Amino acid sequence: MLRARIVVVASLTLAACGAGTATQATPPTVSATAATAATAATAATAATAAPTPEQPAAGLKAPGEASVGDRSTCLVSKEEFTVTATSPKVEHQGKTYYFCCSGCDTKFTKDPAKYLGK
Repeated sequence: MLRARIVVVASLTLAACGAGTATQATPPTVSATAATAATAATAATAATAAPTPEQPAAGLKAPGEASVGDRSTCLVSKEEFTVTATSPKVEHQGKTYYFCCSGCDTKFTKDPAKYLGK
């Protein structure tokens, strides 16, 4: 009896966000069966609206509403992270915005309207 195996090999290169360096990930190698399953999963995901800063995903606090210990989304990188006491932050129009890294808080400070959608 032969067992079908799906092999997905992906190589990801991680870089700190906000660092200004871009790296290219190695494209994954996917079997035909996995590709079909991935296409179906992508279609199902596309039908669901992505969370916005105004409507974060369940369990996430909106940027500007989060505090230490909360999960939030960085307005600049769109990365989900847990806010810590050392997370970079910016006070803007009476709200505290936390960021995933110091590069993101710097970008936000230069043009808050760009990241707040205003």
